[in-house]
Amino acid sequence: MAAEPYPALVVPAVGKHTATVVFVHGLGDSGQGWKDAAETLGRNPSLQHIKWILPHAQSRPVTVSNGKEIPAWFDICLHALKGSEEQHEHVQVTPSGEQKISCNGFEDREGILRSVQILNDIIKKEIESGLDAERIVLGGFSQGGVLSLLTGLTTEHKLGGVIALSALLHLQKELKDMITQHARSLPILWAFGDVDPLVPTKVVDRSVDFLTSFGIPRLRREELGKPGIAFVTYTGLGHSSSEDELRDMGEFMSRVVPADTL
Repeated sequence: MAAEPYPALVVPAVGKHTATVVFVHGLGDSGQGWKDAAETLGRNPSLQHIKWILPHAQSRPVTVSNGKEIPAWFDICLHALKGSEEQHEHVQVTPSGEQKISCNGFEDREGILRSVQILNDIIKKEIESGLDAERIVLGGFSQGGVLSLLTGLTTEHKLGGVIALSALLHLQKELKDMITQHARSLPILWAFGDVDPLVPTKVVDRSVDFLTSFGIPRLRREELGKPGIAFVTYTGLGHSSSEDELRDMGEFMSRVVPADTL
């Protein structure tokens, strides 16, 4: 467990709390950025049993921002973010000076795994409070979606589901040794815009294909909430969310952690 509780914004359930969604923001944002979405979804009669936990990333130097300190779950550079296969050298500014790194294939393994542990600590705390692991959903946007995918696929707990918005799958080379037996039975909503300039369609497709190689099925839109990956795209949407996406999130949650089970 972490030495201290990690900072998070909590949006209480409107009704009796019987399920929890841990939703993780993207680069440069905070949990506050998803508070309105949580409150809007919480007014849905089928979702009023859900408590939202919206953790905040701490500020750190980020390569894509030329070393400027911004809220981030892990370091990232633009070409790695876009899944570019081109070689590209970038200057990373660190407290000890400048260091040139290649963005080709660059992944901040240490930062990613540290943030995955933060989510595992939050999950453990919810379970210790008396909530069944299958009543917990992980979700996130962009960097947060990366973490929700990795945590959901590798945690020892069998979760209710995972929501990944505008996200790629990182640490693919290591995932084969980290993925758990629960992954094949995990409902996943993987959603993104078809004109996202940071997360191109072909790169996301490769991430999904990689997971199907582990026996995780790729689902049709109407199979949303079943074990496997429901891969949903939104026409004209960039690197952001939309009302249609929030609607699908709500439908997914109502299926994987329904209100009438307890």
